[in-house]
Amino acid sequence: MVGIGENNNKILFDFDAQMLAKSLMSLKATARSVKMKLTNKQHPCLTLEIELPSLTTDSWQCIHDVPIKVLPRNEWNVYQPPTIPDFHISIDLPQLKYIRSFVERMKNMSPHLRLIVNNDGLLVLKVETDAASVATHFQNLQVWKADESERDNVSAAVDIRRFFTIHTWDAIHPDSVKCNIINERLVYIHINLDDNIKIHHFIPAVAID
Repeated sequence: MVGIGENNNKILFDFDAQMLAKSLMSLKATARSVKMKLTNKQHPCLTLEIELPSLTTDSWQCIHDVPIKVLPRNEWNVYQPPTIPDFHISIDLPQLKYIRSFVERMKNMSPHLRLIVNNDGLLVLKVETDAASVATHFQNLQVWKADESERDNVSAAVDIRRFFTIHTWDAIHPDSVKCNIINERLVYIHINLDDNIKIHHFIPAVAID
């Protein structure tokens, strides 16, 4: 599959993210390599060719085909890269697998998760119920942009299930994951994969009474 021409050599498509996430789970089995390509197997697909080690041969190949929908050019303007706003603070997240284990338990307690960040590199993930308040602290994280106001921290509450979805990307071992917050308005997660793929995940803040 190729683009429409040399000067516009690209293809835009959408797909079921959960199907892709399930396919990427194979990478946890110490995959040697993975190749992603667009194919046309009766219908357009995003094909993953995953090379896995084998006890009897040098390796064996696992192939996953994720159906895609190719987007017509008249819809491309909807999918332009987002305009990144000016955030109050920007900080590295810990490895996603560590956050995942905590948030997976927290999402059974409350529909909302509060993120609290300060200029010292402290990240707090917190849920509150009528019976208890539970928080997890991560310290000494890299701060890329410090808050210039006089407040002690920057905070936002979000839908915990929307925040949890980003952690499926841990399977492909991103190079970096940054958390950017506009106080009480927006959480923006930026996932960088070897500088070739950048994933933008915007989660609007919610008001908690």
